[in-house]
Amino acid sequence: MEGAISQLTNVPKMVDGITYMRLYNEAQTRTPETTDIYSDEKINATIDGVNPYMYPNIDWYNEMFKKNTFAERFNFNIRGGSSRVDYFMSASVKHSDGNLKSLSKDFYSFNNNINVYNYDFVNNLNIKATNTTKISLGLNVSVRDWSGPYSSAGSVFSSALNANPVDFPIRFPGQEDDTHIRWGGRSGAPNGSYVNPVADFVSGYSSTYSTSVTANLRFNQDLKMIMKGLKLNAIVSYYNYSYSKVYRYCNVNQYETSMYNPQEDTYDLNIIGNEQSTELKTGGSNSGNRRLYLQASLDYNRTFNDVHKVNVMFLYNQEQNDVNNPSDLLTSLPRRKQGIAGRLSYGFAGRYLAEFNFGYNGSENFPKNKKFGFFPSVAIGYNLSEEKFWEPLRNIIPQFKIRASWGLVGNDQTGAGRFTFLENLTNSGAGFTTGTGNQTHTNSGPVWKRYANPNLTWEVGEKWNAGIDVRILKGFSFSADIFKEVRKEIFMDRGTIPTLMGLGNVTVQGNLGKMRNWGIDTSIDYNNQINKDLFVSFKGTFTFAHNKILEMDEPEFSLYPNRLKVGHSLNTIFGYVADGLFTDENMINNSLPQQFANLPLMPGDIKYKDIPNALGGTDNAINEYDKVALGYPSVPEIVYGFGPSIKYKNLDFSLFFQGTGRVSLMMSGFHPFTNDNNTAKKRHIRLRSRWMLDNR
Repeated sequence: MEGAISQLTNVPKMVDGITYMRLYNEAQTRTPETTDIYSDEKINATIDGVNPYMYPNIDWYNEMFKKNTFAERFNFNIRGGSSRVDYFMSASVKHSDGNLKSLSKDFYSFNNNINVYNYDFVNNLNIKATNTTKISLGLNVSVRDWSGPYSSAGSVFSSALNANPVDFPIRFPGQEDDTHIRWGGRSGAPNGSYVNPVADFVSGYSSTYSTSVTANLRFNQDLKMIMKGLKLNAIVSYYNYSYSKVYRYCNVNQYETSMYNPQEDTYDLNIIGNEQSTELKTGGSNSGNRRLYLQASLDYNRTFNDVHKVNVMFLYNQEQNDVNNPSDLLTSLPRRKQGIAGRLSYGFAGRYLAEFNFGYNGSENFPKNKKFGFFPSVAIGYNLSEEKFWEPLRNIIPQFKIRASWGLVGNDQTGAGRFTFLENLTNSGAGFTTGTGNQTHTNSGPVWKRYANPNLTWEVGEKWNAGIDVRILKGFSFSADIFKEVRKEIFMDRGTIPTLMGLGNVTVQGNLGKMRNWGIDTSIDYNNQINKDLFVSFKGTFTFAHNKILEMDEPEFSLYPNRLKVGHSLNTIFGYVADGLFTDENMINNSLPQQFANLPLMPGDIKYKDIPNALGGTDNAINEYDKVALGYPSVPEIVYGFGPSIKYKNLDFSLFFQGTGRVSLMMSGFHPFTNDNNTAKKRHIRLRSRWMLDNR
């Protein structure tokens, strides 16, 4: 039996409604002529708590989210058997809830808080049919039963952060003859009313049920009667996954106040739009897939004269994947893969090691003459600690091994759908009207969605690796690797085809990219059994990986080399370079125009630099040609972690800290006071340092 408590991290801290209104008014000082500000009367009435329906102050996040969530897990294992038959059975049940509060039962008859149950069953049976034959059957079943709100957790979280704290209350008091809840709202949104986060959260629920079944039949035959060390292995694996979802939801009716009488503390309440039926609506969906995998291998493993260790392996495999409920002809066709692989390895006295591997794999995504790819690899190792000259150091450094490898790997996942080398047309494409007179005959003609590419082939990565493995004294171990990969024939869209070719919205793909990746990967471990009851361990990891685009199909930008992605890392952010803030209108009028801006510039806006071109000149405007590579990639180049683990008798305690470095984030869509389609026009967030008229 296990239990765990977890909590959300890095949740933005929000200001209260009063501080928010003052910050909003402060922001409006950039345009002194504006009248869209909160009055002192509203601010003071909110402070005094005059009427929470007229002057709300809602912390939407705390209304819907709780700090901690709890999970528990129960495991049961049993094993047994004899010299001929043995078995293992395991069952586990895990339950966890979410960080959402159980609010729906306060308004409706259902509870839509997140509840997740996971059931896992493992059954393994091994039969020794003869002294040289072994048959194994494995059956694994996983069931996941999930229930929660109709709106996704991400949507609920987003609406809680975006909603205005002072626009409207959660709900208004009901009347005797009401047939629905009077949710708070505010008119003026393009879709009628701004989102009430609580109403959106509690107005529906959904449940999903998924099962996965894996059955494995293994056959192992020792062929020593033919050749000592020779074995035959075969695997038949079947996997089936099914998923179903049922959801129920109802419409909500939102109200807003008008005609407030402060003397009598009364107001009129008006419904926003037409009254909506609150009857629960039902919907659902289901999906699934299955896989059949076959594998057979011959394995020869022999040691000669106690020093020469030889291993030879040859393997064949094929795989077929099907969709359980296909929606069209393409999804009804099975996905198939096929390949052979081989290995030859040699070791001498545990000191010198060498290995050769190859794979010859086929994919449906390439034309017949390029369907199969050959991918070899070679690895060597030298265990210095097995040499005689290492004897004086063996008590201090019992293991010191160096290794190196080279190999090719292939990738057939183009990202552009199946059978990517074939053309794709749709007959229900662009419409046209014809005929005489009023031209009343309307038809649609074929449209290209993808052009054929008979030269499409495997994306290939060439990998190099060198590393060491060291054990020091009795408890410490250390490993370090230096790696490099050059990946070529990367599948991507062409970026140099001009629009005047008339291809419309059709993109042309090909093996057009090349990239280099290199870095280091290290780990350190410490394990010490201090006594029979106490075991202590520590683990630390550090990885650095840096890549660089060497080739890609992009416009030359010969006059503006700052726009080129070649030479930079993948996921590098391109943007404008800040040159301070505009302090006043005079500075704006005497600066270069910022042509990308959709709104007039104002004091406090960011001023950007005009980047010189390859000839050293500028175009005296801030536009697309002034974007440059900024900072680090959006994916971390450094990942590290460390932590201890202590076991005392039957009690375990572990900690692991993880961090990242050399990463940049583009802060986009970050507007404290916006007018989005689905949110209130003002967000609220903690602003510690900001531009003001008296703080420029």
